[in-house]
Amino acid sequence: MTTPTKPLVQNNTNGTNGAGKHPDDVLHVVDSRTGQYHGIKIRQNAINAADLKAVKAPKDNEHPEYQNEQGIRVYDPGFSNTVVSESKITYMQVPSSKTDGLEGTIRYRGYPIDAIIGKKTFTELSYLLIWGEMPSDDEAREYQDRLNNVPLIDESVFNVIRSFPKDGSIVGMMIAGLSALQSCDMSVVPAHAGKNLYMGQPQNVDEQIIRVMASLSMITAAAYCHHTGRAFTPPRKDFSYIQNFLLMTGHVESTGLPSPRYVAVLERLWATVADHEMTCSTAALLQTASSLADVISSLISAFSAAYGPLHGGAIEVAYKNIEDIGSIDGVVAKLERVKAGKERLYGYGHRVYRVTDPRFTYISEILSELTDEISEDPLLQTAFALDRAASEDEYFISRKLRPNADLFAAFAYKALGFPPNFILPISIVSRTQGFMAHWKEAMEGGPRIWRPGQLYTGKMGRAG
Repeated sequence: MTTPTKPLVQNNTNGTNGAGKHPDDVLHVVDSRTGQYHGIKIRQNAINAADLKAVKAPKDNEHPEYQNEQGIRVYDPGFSNTVVSESKITYMQVPSSKTDGLEGTIRYRGYPIDAIIGKKTFTELSYLLIWGEMPSDDEAREYQDRLNNVPLIDESVFNVIRSFPKDGSIVGMMIAGLSALQSCDMSVVPAHAGKNLYMGQPQNVDEQIIRVMASLSMITAAAYCHHTGRAFTPPRKDFSYIQNFLLMTGHVESTGLPSPRYVAVLERLWATVADHEMTCSTAALLQTASSLADVISSLISAFSAAYGPLHGGAIEVAYKNIEDIGSIDGVVAKLERVKAGKERLYGYGHRVYRVTDPRFTYISEILSELTDEISEDPLLQTAFALDRAASEDEYFISRKLRPNADLFAAFAYKALGFPPNFILPISIVSRTQGFMAHWKEAMEGGPRIWRPGQLYTGKMGRAG
């Protein structure tokens, strides 16, 4: 460390956590502007950003926008190294490379996903995520009954969905349908009620989770049916959540019932992608929830964030890219354009993972069971040819550009008969169990609105 040119002044009382009690867990900071020493406490390999407010310097009269006297700030575009909350829901271990000797792992409420996928139902897993414990048989049955007893969505909600052009955005229909559902009972909207309804009120929270989870499945199915011109089939009270989803969307066998094989596939797929910690859409949900908004408002924020091409929307973009390739014969030319920097390969690479996504193995197993469906779909044949070629190309290997697990989950949805433009909506429904868990957890804390700062880079001193 460079020796400070100004006298070294120790300040062990700064910050909200202080320093000195645990000298081994302290970040030692010397501010070269003042020569002052600051001890910032480290907890769980993190420091409290508020502690940095004690690292102050004299006001810079030439640049008052730096706000030196307010304490040093952390500039982190895109939250690449910022933790914004504590959570007990999902744990992800993300080694930087295979040389760490670790593989990526995911745990739901402490359970490794290999103890969940194919072993627990959607009902059991969603209960675990939302309420924190694996349900007993009676608890699971009661939970499923509560979901099944939610009334059919109001006709006004159907009418809002039907008002969209049939070839319009299905995600847009879902968001509009949720807004219509919200308007059906304004007494559960805090701003309309004029008071806090959910923070510290678990009974109200749980009632809304049940209502909205069941209603969202209906809304999504209704949007799909409107888009495809098929009749909406109301849910049955003796069916599981996934059985009802397939029934409502009309994905049934000649018997009029969902395929047990496809139900089992969705059970495993939805367990694989149930939650992924602090994603862009989860952060959007929590940003809105921090204002003490209702769950529908929070979900709409999450869905809107998911629609972007750098998040959930990347899957739809990836499919359009695959369609543009045309056939297997166009794969090599596509990869050459990507390597030349002329195009982007959507669905490859991940903001978090630099090793194989731990979800990938389970989704690959599912796809291996759908080989008959895949062999009959030219688009999927092109997609898998593209993946084989990329996995053997040094350009993609050296850059650790592996396929996103969500892309391969999309392949599975396509093999099940869902069109590419419905893959993001069905993915949103599968992730809603995680969204609900995060909203409930947020409502268990104390009220604190998320209000990040900024670095002002505009002009100063202009006359009026």
